[in-house]
Amino acid sequence: MMGKQEDRSSLQEQLDSAKESLHAVLDIGMSGHDAADAEEQLYEILQTLIDLFKADGAVLHLREGDNLTAFMALGAGEEAAQRFTVPIGQGFEGMIAETKNHLYVQDAQADPLVISPYVQRAGIHSMLGVPLLYGGEAIGVLHVDWRKTHLFSELELEILMVAAERCSSAIAVGRLCVLNLDMNRQASMYLDIIEHDIKNLNKVIIEDLDTVLSETTLDRDARDTIDAVKRDVEESETIVDNVRILHHTLSEDLPIESMDLDGLIEDAIKEVDWPQTKSVDIHYTPQMGRIVNGSTVLKDVFYTLMNNAIMCSRGDVALDIKVDKVHIDTQPYYTVSIIDNSQEIPDETRNELFTFHLGITQAHGKALPLFLVKLVLDRLGGDIRVESRVPGDYKQGSEFIITLPAIEAQVVPEPEPVYP
Repeated sequence: MMGKQEDRSSLQEQLDSAKESLHAVLDIGMSGHDAADAEEQLYEILQTLIDLFKADGAVLHLREGDNLTAFMALGAGEEAAQRFTVPIGQGFEGMIAETKNHLYVQDAQADPLVISPYVQRAGIHSMLGVPLLYGGEAIGVLHVDWRKTHLFSELELEILMVAAERCSSAIAVGRLCVLNLDMNRQASMYLDIIEHDIKNLNKVIIEDLDTVLSETTLDRDARDTIDAVKRDVEESETIVDNVRILHHTLSEDLPIESMDLDGLIEDAIKEVDWPQTKSVDIHYTPQMGRIVNGSTVLKDVFYTLMNNAIMCSRGDVALDIKVDKVHIDTQPYYTVSIIDNSQEIPDETRNELFTFHLGITQAHGKALPLFLVKLVLDRLGGDIRVESRVPGDYKQGSEFIITLPAIEAQVVPEPEPVYP
């Protein structure tokens, strides 16, 4: 009876140990956002395997064309990570990659399958390796090494295969991050080239148009036409600017800093286009100390909403801008309401306002397309919605409501000037 209890106790200990071992590998995070994170995760996996298996070393090889190159190694195999390369199908590592199956060598010092001179010099005897598979293809090999003879267990093999899956995921994430970074750099380069060439070309066009305008024989209609062409040429540069903002926003490269909300709104008001054919009244009362996480493009967001209200109106425009502080899920936010008496936006079209439609935009001048306004605010942790100024009657104007996370800041009054 005592023997059975001891056997059960021993079995339970083995099961507990197995669970701990699997959890140790599975608990390694796979949430990296760049190649450096992925490499750190690979390092952690190798170190975990050495500790679990009481091994002397662990090596990770990555496939490069028709070869395997040692990418990372810990312990007894560290020297190999700097120099060793083997063709697919040759040697211990190459055979694992070709067959996509695990392989075990009990005495690496005598087995002809082991061709790495670094294994010999490190005094490695037993080696257990598995392929790194991604999309059904071998992208590398992972093996654990012992200086003494080590007979592996099925549990160790299972853990090593799980670790290989984690490595494959980390490598895929790292490569995607590198690819994404390269694509972003290329996109930035193309934007720089396009911006440079368009601005240079526009400069020449504007100079030529100014030369034509200097002719005293031009009548009023001709001058108005040329002025309109100049505005169109200048507006073409805005297209490039908007594409750059879109690129930074989508690549999460939009610079974010603490900014004075009132200063952004007031600067936007100063830049609004004031048409000569209609009356425009903008009512806004600033207040010190309203700080948000923002970006210079946030001013363009406010400008866009104000300018759209003016340009889309059929007559005189009255704009009311109100800022309130609210709490959403205990977090402080500022709401900026831009209320007009002119824009008629039916309920059924509101959901489409902030959706990208190829070839369709109402943005003019420095104004941003509304889908880009939404993207920028999302990136800043905010939101935007539109309602009727008068509930139930969209013909009485519209209210655009922007929500932005507030930064609690103490207002420090400016010192009074001291006169002698």
